[in-house]
Amino acid sequence: MDVVSKFLVGAGKRDAVTKTPAMNKWISVFREEREFDGIKENTIIGDLTKLGVFLEFAQQRLEKEPDELYKTDFIKFFNYLEKERKISKNTQNRYFNLLKVFYRAFKLDNFMDFRDESNERKRFSSSRIEVKHYDAITEQDLNLVIAKIFENQSSTKIRDLVVIRMLWDTGARVSEVLNLKYEDCDFENGEFRLRNTKSHEERKVVCSSDTLELLKCLASYNFKKEPKDYLFQSTNQENLGKIADRNQITRTFGRAVDKLKEEEKIQQNKRYVVHSLRHGRAVDLLNKGVPIDVVKEILGHRSLETTLYYSHSRQRKEQMLQDIKKLL
Repeated sequence: MDVVSKFLVGAGKRDAVTKTPAMNKWISVFREEREFDGIKENTIIGDLTKLGVFLEFAQQRLEKEPDELYKTDFIKFFNYLEKERKISKNTQNRYFNLLKVFYRAFKLDNFMDFRDESNERKRFSSSRIEVKHYDAITEQDLNLVIAKIFENQSSTKIRDLVVIRMLWDTGARVSEVLNLKYEDCDFENGEFRLRNTKSHEERKVVCSSDTLELLKCLASYNFKKEPKDYLFQSTNQENLGKIADRNQITRTFGRAVDKLKEEEKIQQNKRYVVHSLRHGRAVDLLNKGVPIDVVKEILGHRSLETTLYYSHSRQRKEQMLQDIKKLL
């Protein structure tokens, strides 16, 4: 199976497209460009999936090649994404950014008019994008989730709980924590080197003494313990010793949240997902007075503007109002 078939077969039903030789011509060259730019494989696959949707629309609906499209054609494409594919504004913004890169890579200028007009009219401006899809979890609710998971009979609950503790302590992304290997861990000082980062830049994080003890215990029971082996390993017989399944962590966390909502211990309107741990930690650190530039480095943000989002979060504003009430 060639690389083009790989991404098409792996696409979700909504993004599935019909592969044609005419599409391959564009996709193959674009993949080479993205690989040369040093873009991560998972990001490339996601981009190629979206590009397939665009090429299918252009070639089969409009019966045109990408270099034959003009402003009205691009308008039709984005109307198609919204009205027929029911794609969110947030994802439409990703398509827009992808097409900017695609047309620049092929040195084609027929996207420029649509791009410039869209920028002027703020069609894809960040203010119109759904930025917030989940809530930042509080320390109190996190403890409820941890206690609920501990009640499970799952054979992986201890590993899953240690992952969750690490996500909270470090404010790291799930992929960053799950990709930790023994060679990245300084168990003596409780320091860990994150290498599989979104910014492509390594950074060092630390954890609490309690989490460190849990990590040491978990590591001692792992099936594989060589420097190149993963810290968080699968216990499934078919994948024994390989990297832990991210979906397993997500399911474990989600089920605990759902049960706590059923028990009315967590508010129904709270949308907690695993990524809420990272957001919650950011808000928690800011509330504790950690300087925003330090929080930026801990989270591994490229821009301070991204970190500023947390400083203006709704949860933080509500807490500030409560603190002000106490002073009145």
